[in-house]
Amino acid sequence: MMDTLEPRTKRFLGAISALALIVLITTVTVQGCSPGVTGHARPGLTTVDITKLRTGSFATQPTAYKPRYNDDSGDFRMIESRRMLGYLVHPFDVDPDDTAPSTVKLISSSTDMTADDGIPKVFAPIGETYQVLAGAYVSRTNGNLRSRKKVISGLLRFPTEDAARQAADQFGRIENDSNPGRHPLTIDNHPDAHASSPEDAAATAFIAHGPYVFIASTRIPTPDQHALAVLTGRTIDLQFAKMEKLQPTPLDDLLDLDADPSGLMRRAAPRAKDYSDPFTDTFDFGIYDPAAELHYERNPIDVRNAFRDDGVDAVARRAGVLYRTRDLAASFRLQQTLTETGKNDDLLDPPPGLPDATCVRLDARDSNRMYDAFCVVVYDRYVAAVFDRFPMARPSPTGLYERAAAQYAILARSE
Repeated sequence: MMDTLEPRTKRFLGAISALALIVLITTVTVQGCSPGVTGHARPGLTTVDITKLRTGSFATQPTAYKPRYNDDSGDFRMIESRRMLGYLVHPFDVDPDDTAPSTVKLISSSTDMTADDGIPKVFAPIGETYQVLAGAYVSRTNGNLRSRKKVISGLLRFPTEDAARQAADQFGRIENDSNPGRHPLTIDNHPDAHASSPEDAAATAFIAHGPYVFIASTRIPTPDQHALAVLTGRTIDLQFAKMEKLQPTPLDDLLDLDADPSGLMRRAAPRAKDYSDPFTDTFDFGIYDPAAELHYERNPIDVRNAFRDDGVDAVARRAGVLYRTRDLAASFRLQQTLTETGKNDDLLDPPPGLPDATCVRLDARDSNRMYDAFCVVVYDRYVAAVFDRFPMARPSPTGLYERAAAQYAILARSE
């Protein structure tokens, strides 16, 4: 075909072909010489001048984490509660549909064992009588009000196995006495479980296991006693499997533990000096293993896969939440997973000076920290999330952007 063209046309097409070949070779060479990540031309390519970031009044330097423990408050027991959270069965492992945002409670004494959105207050005397030492509680649903499904798992530690058995007995007795009309529910392979239901669509079970009491509460869309018993039994089975390696830490040893052994907490944003954080308490501040952190995540199944694939080995929860990954490429992948939007969520513009940051406005507030907007920044092996409430009266979330910039500056200065 080329032979039938005019010479000038041949030269033109030949030049175009040569140019295309040069572009192709250059592209292949560049791609072959530098690593890449989906969604980014090259991770780390963007240069950030931290001296020009708008950080407002937020801390921009790494700060040592020094928890304050009071002898009479039981705050130091939160170390054990956070560790126990990593051994608490995930509701979405019991029922894969139960992935809606969760409610997480950490327990350090009889005073905080019960709550309006946790273990009902009718059980409060049990914690005091049998001296509950630590615990964790999590609740998730399928997010469907018309066809409700729910799994609650709670784990409480008592001083002795005998105290745990008596506490489990008392839990079952109070549950039945305070809710007339309940009937016993037989759980296969667990004859010692104090399980009952009012109408075979929801059940609660209390069972002792060593010095622990496990609380399982389940709900299915329509009454079905057999299906409800199977679901409750599955919850107990999965919990006992997770507890095979759980050994209670001697309370006298807790204060000797290093609060920040790997320096993660110093890299996470501290509380705002102007008290503008969307949360009020700091009980969840500390180091978590990935299994424990999953209880707080919005998209737990996707995040668990990302934790595994991206080599996340530890998480620090402070005012900001910091994840440590395998490398920079893994950090960008994790950022993408953490910022997945739901049906009614919105992506926000990145903060000024941080083009690689991703920010999201949520349709509903987080039930644990009460935020409805967050940003996720990446720096080397570290991925950090910061949180705020979206300002209705201002055109842009200035405070959130300043938090993100301050967190990035902390990471950049922490090497």
